[in-house]
Amino acid sequence: MTVSHPVVPGKVLVIVIDGVQGKAKVAEAVEHGFTIVETAKGKTARIKFEESELF
Repeated sequence: MTVSHPVVPGKVLVIVIDGVQGKAKVAEAVEHGFTIVETAKGKTARIKFEESELF
């Protein structure tokens, strides 16, 4: 598998490559907070976003 994705100015992207399922997923990271990749039994299960605010 080959993955090619352009760099997008002004955005932070997370590319998850799952060799077990043979899939690649692209998600945009939140501006402030956490982007969490959860796995189950060695496979990507979900991508979770926890957004927060800076004071």
